[in-house]
Amino acid sequence: MVSYWKKNDTARARIVHQKDGSNGLQIEGEKYVMPGFPRGPILFGEISKAKHQIKTAFNQAYEEIDKLVKEHKYSLLPTEKMVPAARELWRAFKELENAEVTEDMKERVRLWKTVLCFIMAEDDAYRFRMQYLFERINMRKMKLTKEDKFFFRGKYFKVDLKKKFLGIDWDGFQY
Repeated sequence: MVSYWKKNDTARARIVHQKDGSNGLQIEGEKYVMPGFPRGPILFGEISKAKHQIKTAFNQAYEEIDKLVKEHKYSLLPTEKMVPAARELWRAFKELENAEVTEDMKERVRLWKTVLCFIMAEDDAYRFRMQYLFERINMRKMKLTKEDKFFFRGKYFKVDLKKKFLGIDWDGFQY
């Protein structure tokens, strides 16, 4: 498990270049290089405002869908009535929601699930585009690496780190 945040609020890190051409952070005292490089201006500067606006747009979309449901007595399709692509997205989001530990993050996942599955279930033009996009994603490149899981775990997310042994779930991460 990540330990840099246990003792201090900060840790020394240096940018390293990975074999695949991407950047990573070698954080002092950590076993693995953290994949990616969260740049300060993106996280905290002017560009973070744009990131915030995108999140706000999802909140507004969720509120509009909720308003539609209440005002017009319109209901979201039950998942079993959704087209297979929307149903699969719902299922995957449900797994993500269950893997979250904090209620705040569970609520954010529910928001994304509702908005994206609503669009996929109710707007065939966007559904077809999303299906087209998903078909072209190389899932081997999207899969979490051992390093990703190591750092992800520090963010209160414990999916894919359990192993079954004698019918019992055990923490399967290699420390």
